[in-house]
Amino acid sequence: MADQKEKQCKNPVCTCPPQPDGKYCSASCEGAGKTLELDCDCGHPDCQGNF
Repeated sequence: MADQKEKQCKNPVCTCPPQPDGKYCSASCEGAGKTLELDCDCGHPDCQGNF
């Protein structure tokens, strides 16, 4: 399960894979990673963190 977490955006509510050279999937998630969010705003259609 830790392996799966490493392949996921560091924004806890986002389910997208991170960019190849980073920890987040988007700038939106990178900014949100500094605060507690209940919904993901990354804009990726497959993200299950969008409510």
